[in-house]
Amino acid sequence: MRTLTFIGAVLLVLAGVLLMMTPLHAQPSSGPPAAIPDARTMHFDVVSIKRDKANQLGPAIVHSPPESDTMRIVNMSPHLIVGTAYGLPLHDQVVGLPGWADSETYDIEAKISAENAPDFRKLLPMQRNPMLQAVLADRFHMVCHFETRTLPAYALVVAKSGPKLTEEEPGTLPNGLQDPGGISADRSTIAATIAPISLFLVVLQQRLGRPVVDHTGLTGRYTFKLSWTPDSASAPNASDAAQGPSIFTAIQEQLGLKLGGTHAPLHVLVVDHIERPTEN
Repeated sequence: MRTLTFIGAVLLVLAGVLLMMTPLHAQPSSGPPAAIPDARTMHFDVVSIKRDKANQLGPAIVHSPPESDTMRIVNMSPHLIVGTAYGLPLHDQVVGLPGWADSETYDIEAKISAENAPDFRKLLPMQRNPMLQAVLADRFHMVCHFETRTLPAYALVVAKSGPKLTEEEPGTLPNGLQDPGGISADRSTIAATIAPISLFLVVLQQRLGRPVVDHTGLTGRYTFKLSWTPDSASAPNASDAAQGPSIFTAIQEQLGLKLGGTHAPLHVLVVDHIERPTEN
């Protein structure tokens, strides 16, 4: 069983919990288009939604083994479900939600139809997002639209010392597609395996709670490990704790990259309407 947690740093602070992330995978960057099923043509045959009362696990999305046909969401707020479904990792990228969308959490179990099961099993977790969007529209009666807003951000650039990354060529997955690479992260480390910089940015902006734009010009796949002192990760000018560097210092010293302040246009999802789901 593989679990994908997808949460912004702001939600981590509000919840007062720390989530351990198992490998987060990008969508394949190459391969025959016909070999990748279109999740927009699929639907979950049975969807069960209940308020989470146990509050013992999560928030998490549990993707069952490849031979299975079920996806489970555990102890997740509607705000986080929306962000996950639309690939928006930052809390502030989803606006217009009512207060209960943050204070309430739900468990969802969704089973794919037998007709779509073979194609469903070929999809990576993030490629299944359109199916989760359909659940939001059907069961939460959600109506939304995108806007572009200019928000404070960080720019990731190559430091004067040059990049300190190990570049590797991606292999091939059992289904014949190119290995998209992966990222694993916890409170004080980020480890990349044959991953593009774009995937690193997804995890990095979750840790910083602010958008990160890529100005490195690095286009390869890289393997590296980044370690920092969590308590000093709140600001780029924070003094390093005795036991280790801030995330900003670590990025420069360990990766040969550097973060600087900027502003950037950011896709924001505006929720025009949403309702509590009918439980079943």
